[in-house]
Amino acid sequence: MANKRQKNQNGFALLIFLVMMMGIGGVVLVGFGQNALKQVEAKRFEHNKRVLEEAKQALLQFAYNYPVTNGRGPGRLPCPDTNDSGTPNSTTYCKFLATGGQVGRFPWDDPRMNFYDARDASGERLWYAVSENFANTPDQVINSGSTGTITLVDQTGNIIFDGNGAGIAAVIIAPGAALAGQDRNTGPDDPANFLDAFNGFDNSLFWNSESNDDHDGFILGPVFDPVQNTNVINDQFIIITAAEVIEMAEKATLQAYRDALQSYDQRIDTDVAAGEHYPWLFNYAVNDYGGGYPELDEYPSDPVFATELTNSLGSNGRIPSIFTNYFTETDGQPIESHLGINLVLTYPISPATVSFNQAFARCPSDPSINCENGVLDFNSAPNHVINQTSTDPLTAVTFEDTNPNVFSANDGRLTATVVAGQVFSDVKYFWDEEPVGNGWEECLDDGDFIPEAEDCQRDVNGFPNPGNGNDKPSQVLRVQVDVNLADVINFDMNYVTAPLVTVVNSADGTQHANITGTFAGTNLDASTLPITVTYEYDHFYDAAFNVQASGSLSLGDLLQGGSLALTMRYYPELPDWAISNLWHDSIQMAYANNLRPDIAGSCIEADALLANRCLTINNMAGNIDNKKSILIIAGQRDWNDDNVAGLADDVGDVFDLENENLDDIFDARATNGNDKILVIDEL
Repeated sequence: MANKRQKNQNGFALLIFLVMMMGIGGVVLVGFGQNALKQVEAKRFEHNKRVLEEAKQALLQFAYNYPVTNGRGPGRLPCPDTNDSGTPNSTTYCKFLATGGQVGRFPWDDPRMNFYDARDASGERLWYAVSENFANTPDQVINSGSTGTITLVDQTGNIIFDGNGAGIAAVIIAPGAALAGQDRNTGPDDPANFLDAFNGFDNSLFWNSESNDDHDGFILGPVFDPVQNTNVINDQFIIITAAEVIEMAEKATLQAYRDALQSYDQRIDTDVAAGEHYPWLFNYAVNDYGGGYPELDEYPSDPVFATELTNSLGSNGRIPSIFTNYFTETDGQPIESHLGINLVLTYPISPATVSFNQAFARCPSDPSINCENGVLDFNSAPNHVINQTSTDPLTAVTFEDTNPNVFSANDGRLTATVVAGQVFSDVKYFWDEEPVGNGWEECLDDGDFIPEAEDCQRDVNGFPNPGNGNDKPSQVLRVQVDVNLADVINFDMNYVTAPLVTVVNSADGTQHANITGTFAGTNLDASTLPITVTYEYDHFYDAAFNVQASGSLSLGDLLQGGSLALTMRYYPELPDWAISNLWHDSIQMAYANNLRPDIAGSCIEADALLANRCLTINNMAGNIDNKKSILIIAGQRDWNDDNVAGLADDVGDVFDLENENLDDIFDARATNGNDKILVIDEL
């Protein structure tokens, strides 16, 4: 029994031991499961982190590239994809709606995004929301002063980013696996089936309203509910701050300015002369910064260039610009400019039928004169060339797109306002043999530089004898071309065929650069041009010019083989979004003194003489003393022009210390500063 009892005890001890071992084993297995779970979650987290970072970089690149893909300017972000198509939906979903609707999937398939169909660790597509202040809607102004409107709170509900003035620009979300109550099969486009809610916060509701309420932002995950013993939020976020988007936009803006200045330089270099070519800059003391589109008086506008030269700082200031391209159908910013007109007319192929004056006194007595109705043939007359420049500058010289929805014939024009009416008149006389002509020839000037019938006089042998009596009767034709610049003028062009654009001269000590666009006559709407052509004809000119026929000629016919060239001031061709988004208010250009247009020399690194020195940029890597030209953009637009003394008294409010002195020394990282500097050219 004893042995039996011992065996029983031994069996009980074994059971205790086995139970104990099972307990130990259970602890080991549970611990192993927790570690495995942590490893799985870590892998999920790292996977999501990677795809979210990739999506963020694609989004920031989109903000940088936006001027290339759309003319609204940089800093814009796409709207969400609300129907799982991969592409952004209506811009309505970037704006405030009382019913929500501003959150959707990440628009990975937008052709401007350069991204792929990314999935989170649970196989779901990414979700996304954008602040209305960075939406790519047509009326949105984005610049260094833009702020985000999205609020973000941590897992405890504390505000990290406040959408009421200091929010973020966008969020991208990996939704994770479906939680309790989420049915992704029956509601594949409902954000509530993918994005989570807890304790009054709901990531699926975002109204973009800057109201700081629960519908104004997002709560970070993960959030674990100890009561339910489960995760109630497993959304994983990456944020795009307003500062990050603005930094990309500032880089894109500076690059656009540099491209425009380099194009300006290259065009002058190609057409006129080699060397650096920079425009005259605005003097802050006499030019105001306005809101929106600047007024004309904010641009170089003195009729006498010498006055403008005196007002120019020369080497520091604001860049003059047309804010579009010259001679295109794109709407442009008005400038003030003299207008040069070069008109080439060719006479019609078919003759013009005219009635000779049968009451001409010599008809009955001189049978050699053809007194019957005759045919006046212009087609052998030489081309008529007119070259005139307005005596006074025209204001509001603008390129307009008359039909923004169609790129086709007759949908672009140049308009201008004439301060004082001006009429260009160009007269030419032509002569031909009489009675049987062999072709019109232009009459030579008799030395007084006045076109008149006496220029057509010939000697007895028929040779030109201007001003000395006419011994050889001939046919004489007088043609007058009038260009009437009065009130508002329009030059309608056919922009299907691009004009030939050339630079006539570079800026120097007497003038701005000038640019010319030459349009083929067939690409012009003659009915809109302020040009008329009239003629007078004497079939038998001897001692006096007697008009036997007169009338007007069709300008459209004359232009068929001719051309019209318009010449005006040439400024760098900055994109129009630079002014509509108010970037131009915050950009300064500087170049070395010896690179002023009236000097056109070069600079010397760290030269003792100020006039010869290159620009210096402190706190910049590499050589700081060899800069020929630079651009500065103010990193924050929190200033206002008080309209006193131009902007001279406000420059310190715009740019950082050392960058607001308008001298040749700058600072790339001023204390408490945020200016960005881009070097255009250096030694």
